[in-house]
Amino acid sequence: MLTFDKLKLVTKIDYIQIDDIDRFQQTIKNNTLTELKFNITSPYLLYIEIDYLEKELVIEFSGKILGSDYKKLISTETIRQCFENINSLGVCSLDVEAILADAIVVKCDVTQDVYCADISVVAEFIRGNMKSYKQFSVKCHRNGNLTIDKSVDTRQAKKRITIYNKSREMKKMDNRKFMNEYNIPDAEFDNMCRFEINLNSKAQIRTSLGIADTRLMSVLTSTRNPIIDFLDDIVANTDEMIPLTDKQTYITTLVLRDCNNDLAEVEEKMRQIYSKGTNISKVMKPYKEALAKKNKSKFTKQDLLQMLR
Repeated sequence: MLTFDKLKLVTKIDYIQIDDIDRFQQTIKNNTLTELKFNITSPYLLYIEIDYLEKELVIEFSGKILGSDYKKLISTETIRQCFENINSLGVCSLDVEAILADAIVVKCDVTQDVYCADISVVAEFIRGNMKSYKQFSVKCHRNGNLTIDKSVDTRQAKKRITIYNKSREMKKMDNRKFMNEYNIPDAEFDNMCRFEINLNSKAQIRTSLGIADTRLMSVLTSTRNPIIDFLDDIVANTDEMIPLTDKQTYITTLVLRDCNNDLAEVEEKMRQIYSKGTNISKVMKPYKEALAKKNKSKFTKQDLLQMLR
């Protein structure tokens, strides 16, 4: 079952009734009400836009809308609860069943939380075993988050995955307030690693989820896991090690040392040395294998994919 930490939906204006118009920002043109907006970012993200000219209703919300059930994230099992919690605010009344049947998903964050004893091992493994550092940009941020971006020219094709320590994130001040407000135990997210992939267009959602349309229930019931698919595509196969000769080992070690064991830097230098058209993946294989052998955890690509299944 797929889970999400954020959904942005577009549906018909008929499926909302305003209960407290004073809580909406109003746009009036030529003495006519053209738009209403409701937006909060704490304790969760909730954005509601009513466009009277286009006759559209836009709703965007994060998984924290579930309150004490936040850990469950947004899914087929919790989607009604999300809408019911919105209705309980007294701002508006949503026609839940109509929205479930009609709404179109225009953006979503597919999210998966998995238990992991040492999240740094996972992040370092992925960073050190990319198939191509030219096609994908890998960044390890100061807060420990690892982001991988597909290097593309168009927004529609852009794809990003973020991997981070969820327990550490939930200890931030704003998140601690959220957990206290909903009586969530301090240890609820201990040893939890979050994988999150951002799908920012309908075309990207259809392709990544293997669905014909982006209706809400089509998205929620997709049997594809775009996180596994993305990682399987970008991470090199490290399960079969080819023994190196002493001379090869020595030269490989020197190159890695010169490049601070950074495979992206190694690849950049190899591209300067080898002619255009050279199979860089083949050139990089000994360096990836040598670096993988240094990993005492013996973590492999199959271990990575298995933990997400």
